[in-house]
Amino acid sequence: MSTVFRVASILIAVVGCLANSYVLLALLLSKNSRASNVNVFITHQTALDLTACAFLFVGHVINPPRMNDSLALFVCWFFQTYSISSSAGNASVCGLMIITIERYVKIVYSVAYRNHYRPWMTRVGIVLPWIFGICTDLIPTWTTSKVVKGQCIRRQKLSNSVHQSVWAVAKFLLLYVGPLFVFVFGYWKILAVIRRQRKQVGQSHPPGTSNAKAAERTDAPRAGRHSTEMNVIRTMVVVSVSFALCFGCTRVYTILTRLGVMRGAGQLYLLFSVFSYSNRCLNPFIYATQYEVVRRWWRVMACRLVSGQHADEVSMTPSVVPHGSRQPQITKIHVAAKNI
Repeated sequence: MSTVFRVASILIAVVGCLANSYVLLALLLSKNSRASNVNVFITHQTALDLTACAFLFVGHVINPPRMNDSLALFVCWFFQTYSISSSAGNASVCGLMIITIERYVKIVYSVAYRNHYRPWMTRVGIVLPWIFGICTDLIPTWTTSKVVKGQCIRRQKLSNSVHQSVWAVAKFLLLYVGPLFVFVFGYWKILAVIRRQRKQVGQSHPPGTSNAKAAERTDAPRAGRHSTEMNVIRTMVVVSVSFALCFGCTRVYTILTRLGVMRGAGQLYLLFSVFSYSNRCLNPFIYATQYEVVRRWWRVMACRLVSGQHADEVSMTPSVVPHGSRQPQITKIHVAAKNI
C-alpha cells in the first residue's frame, strides 16, 4: 500500500507540474494578467502550487547513495523532508486568504478600497505568504530534522508530547480553521452585497421603462466590470471549496491523533496525504475552466494552432442581406489578440 500511495503521489506531482505550468504560462503571456491586483495574486498562487508539486516530485523520486554529512543534511532539508513543498503549500493557503480579503475589501468597502489601496500592498500580499510558509513549516522542519549515519530523520527532537499537541493545535487553527472562517465569512459577505446591489438596481429601474433602457446603455461598462468580478469570485469560491475538501481529512486526522482521541494508522495517513496533494493538482484545472483570463488565452492559442491565424480570433456572423438577394453575406469580426 505504501508503494501504491507513493506512485499516486508521483503521478499527482507530475500532473500538477504540467497543469500549473500551463496555467502560469497563460497568465504570464496574457496582457490582462497584470490588469488587476487579483490577477497578480492568482499568478502568484499558481507559482506556489507549481513549486509545491515540483519539490513533491523530486522528494519522492530522489534516492541518493551514502553521502557525507554536509551533503546529506542539504538533501534531507530540501528534498527528503518535503519542507519546500509543504512550505509552498502553506504559503498557498495564506495566499488564498489574502485574495479573499482583497476581494472582500474591494466589494464590501469599495470607496475605502479606491481611496486607500496602494501598489505596495500588492507586493506585501505576495511576500507575506512566503513568510507564513517558512514560519509554519520550513523552520520547524529544519530545526527538528537531523541526519544519522547518512539517513534523514525527520522531527525527532520534539520528544515532549505536550509540545507536539500544542503545535498540532496551532497548525490546525492556522492552516485549516482560520482559512475556512476567512473564506466562509468573506464570500458570504461579498455575495450578500452583490445581491443587495442587484436588488437596488432592479427597484430603481423597473423593466420596460425608458429609464431602464437608458440605464442599460449607461451601465454597459459597469456591467462588464461586474461580470469580471463575478468570474473571479466564482473561481475563488470553487478553489476554496476544493481546499476544504482535500485538506479536511488530513487536518482532522492529525489533530485527533495528536490529542490522543484516536490511534494513528500509517496507511490512513498516507491516503489522506494523497488527498491533500491532489489539491495542488486540481487548482490549475479550476483556473483553466473557470477563470476567464486563462480560458480566453486558451481559445486564442487553440485558434492559432488549428486555423493558423496569427493574432486574431475570427468569428463569422451574418450581415444584413439586401432585399431580393438569395445569397447571405458573411462579415468577419476580428478580435485583436492584444485585447486578450
